[in-house]
Amino acid sequence: MRDSALVIGGGIAGIQAALDLADNGIKVFVLEKGPAIGGRMSQLDKTFPTMDCSMCIESPKMSEVGRHPNIEIIRNAEVEGVEGSAGDFSVRVRQKGVFVTDECTGCGDCVPVCPQATPNEYDMGLTTRKAIYTPFPQAVPSDYVIDMDLCLNEPNVIVCNKCVEVCQPKCIDFTVAPESVRTLDVGSIIVASGMKLFDSRLIKEFGYGKHPDVLTTLEFERMLSATGPTEGELIRISNGETPKKIVFVQCVGSRDTRNLEYCSRVCCTYSIKESLLAKDHESDLDITILYMDIRAYGKGFERFYERAVNEGIKFVRGRPSRVYSDGPGLKVRIEDTEGGGLKELDADLVVLAPAIVPPKSNEELANVLGIERDGYGFFKEKSSIQPLESSRDGIYLCGASTGPKDISETVAQASGAVSTALRTLERTEEEEVVVEPLPMEDEPRVGVIVCHCGTNIARVVDVPNVTKLAADIPNVVYSNDSLFACSDAAQKEIAEAIKDHRINRLVIAACSPRTHEPIFMDVCKDAGLNPYLLEMVNIRNHNSWVHKDKKSATDKANELTKIGVAKSRLLEPLEVKSSDVVQKALVVGGGIAGMTSAIALSRVGIDTSLVERESELGGRFRELYKLAPEGLDAKEVLASKKK
Repeated sequence: MRDSALVIGGGIAGIQAALDLADNGIKVFVLEKGPAIGGRMSQLDKTFPTMDCSMCIESPKMSEVGRHPNIEIIRNAEVEGVEGSAGDFSVRVRQKGVFVTDECTGCGDCVPVCPQATPNEYDMGLTTRKAIYTPFPQAVPSDYVIDMDLCLNEPNVIVCNKCVEVCQPKCIDFTVAPESVRTLDVGSIIVASGMKLFDSRLIKEFGYGKHPDVLTTLEFERMLSATGPTEGELIRISNGETPKKIVFVQCVGSRDTRNLEYCSRVCCTYSIKESLLAKDHESDLDITILYMDIRAYGKGFERFYERAVNEGIKFVRGRPSRVYSDGPGLKVRIEDTEGGGLKELDADLVVLAPAIVPPKSNEELANVLGIERDGYGFFKEKSSIQPLESSRDGIYLCGASTGPKDISETVAQASGAVSTALRTLERTEEEEVVVEPLPMEDEPRVGVIVCHCGTNIARVVDVPNVTKLAADIPNVVYSNDSLFACSDAAQKEIAEAIKDHRINRLVIAACSPRTHEPIFMDVCKDAGLNPYLLEMVNIRNHNSWVHKDKKSATDKANELTKIGVAKSRLLEPLEVKSSDVVQKALVVGGGIAGMTSAIALSRVGIDTSLVERESELGGRFRELYKLAPEGLDAKEVLASKKK
């Protein structure tokens, strides 16, 4: 068995799978066809139903992937061939050159001088980017890349050279090979190739692509985001004015015999999320959601729907027959199927919720991997009781690669795929990287970083004011603000500041330590500072998320920062000690979930005890006859598990 694995796809599913594998002592190659990991989740402003900041959840995981000694990110790459079998695959990978070396500091001096521009994929074409660019502020890797399809230069043929002339670290190199091929020897392959959105132009009566104020939900999401084309401000694309009436249209391409018959599952809930976010931006907005059925099936989703109703979001059961321009605005023609009859709704913006579809590259990838797809183009699971396994042993599936899913289900599947993949992998002991510690001075030298967190903090808190005040606190030798302190580039800047200013206490005024403390502890370690000399001040959850008045929120952020600095002066360096852990597990519950968990644990060498209060294993599964959709015999499945 090999001690390495390949994860195809760098979205949240691939990120979670890579981290789980790496933490189990497996060398992981993360193959991403784009220039950075993050996937669709990185484009979202908030997640449902909790309305947590999407990047506040994903960015720490992205950063951990980039820093983990067991993980290598191979970007701008695709699988070209696979040979071998479970436990011993040989994978041929083709990678496009980025023409920017690791010496890139992310300064961005190259971008203004580049003469070539194209629609920005990350912002769904609502903005432009240059030929040399970084995909988004928190991108991992954070180095810039060059789009050679757009660049005036060619490998070894210099036509423009403006970026080279202004690049101070001299990290742009047009002499490198445009492509390279390498072979990876791995024991398991996990496919986390993600999804695309249905092309709304195919439903011509909705006017998408004809009228600028007809958007898709992902375009609308980017507009709501602080890093988006309008920096979080809601506007009409046609005239830049603030919209007053917004109409959401559900099931665009989904549950439609002309296009796709299946339900995309998450559209109802993410449209509710976006309507609530829009209300948060402009409280007097008139918002209507046109739906076929509200499918709020997940934990807390029904209450989420009820919250939208209580906050004045109008739900009308009916599909529009036409969206068209009526002078300065839009008209949406519908039949209200709950007794309202034919109607025409006025709208300033119409937001379409497109179906989730598989990427076009799935067909080629399936052929290369030798695995099956279903009738819609998603990868086909081995069976309903083996949903994480493909039709080829040793190749596993997770996330939206097998069909529409929300983020929590995607992450759970990624971890499940890892537990299955570990059967054909061999763990190795991880070598700890030792960093030369910084010399400690008797006097505290405190560094303070205040994070904007896009607009999660800065929309309510005057971040420059907090930064300025912190600089005048006794013992503070460095105070600075950051758009996203958890981004890869910002982490490097913080580590350099620790060294340059001889900082021996670090205060981060930002998000929750529950999600972000491990990131900044790693930054401290990388800089040679004991990680327990870090103090985090939560000016997001404890302040900007619960206070609307800017002065009050800023005053509170100042007080919290003062308290954080005062506490940091008293911090003492600590050392981590480790002890052996007994390799045993207890599974409570002998139904199908408990039995499957126990089997997975035992297969990777964990001594497992399964406790069931009934006299027989199987739980509710014993009451089933046939399993949909294949018609498997439930008793035979249960018998195989008991063995």
